[in-house]
Amino acid sequence: MKEILPLLISPFIFLMLFLYLRYRYPKGQFRLFFKALGLGCLMAIPVILANLLANYLNLDGALSIRRMFMYSFVFVGFVTELSKFIPLFAGIMKHKSFNGAPDGIIYTIAISTGLTTLYAIYYQYFGVKVEGDWLYIIAIGPMNALLAVILGFFSGMGKVRKNKFIDSMTGLGAAAFFHGLFRFTLLSNDMLFFYLVAGGLLFISIILVKKSITTPSDSY
Repeated sequence: MKEILPLLISPFIFLMLFLYLRYRYPKGQFRLFFKALGLGCLMAIPVILANLLANYLNLDGALSIRRMFMYSFVFVGFVTELSKFIPLFAGIMKHKSFNGAPDGIIYTIAISTGLTTLYAIYYQYFGVKVEGDWLYIIAIGPMNALLAVILGFFSGMGKVRKNKFIDSMTGLGAAAFFHGLFRFTLLSNDMLFFYLVAGGLLFISIILVKKSITTPSDSY
């Protein structure tokens, strides 16, 4: 039971977001929302492959600062956020109903919950365990949702401001950096640093969500 409960966190986040949207938009159509979830599940594959490659190259684990840095920021942070970004940028954002930062946040969270649900199952039962895994498997869902706010906000703003590439790259870069930092703190077993990163991400996400409300979406 203890192994299963952490795996339910990402599906719970998705369910709560869906129920909120159903309440907010009772006549809304949610086909694109569920499509984002499905794309997220599909994009768990490259993240799993990256983890397997890192294990093969002996980069995962707290073996040295250089290896921890490479694993955290490249194999985890960059690959995971790129795997969220690709379906958002190449698919979801091209839909006519996509309408700026609020939609960017919502759809990226949907992608993120799909990706982290499958990845958490893989990591729990098949992944090579390293430092801080007990907290990593619990935090992976909420932290990825917070990172999705950053990626989704800037990507959505890029479409509204017709500056899609620069804003999207800003969101991707920031999300990849904070994701790598999140993983690095757990590998280094620095709990104080972890709480500071988590608190900072929560603060940034709240600000971005509030700012996105000034450009409401009617796409549902």
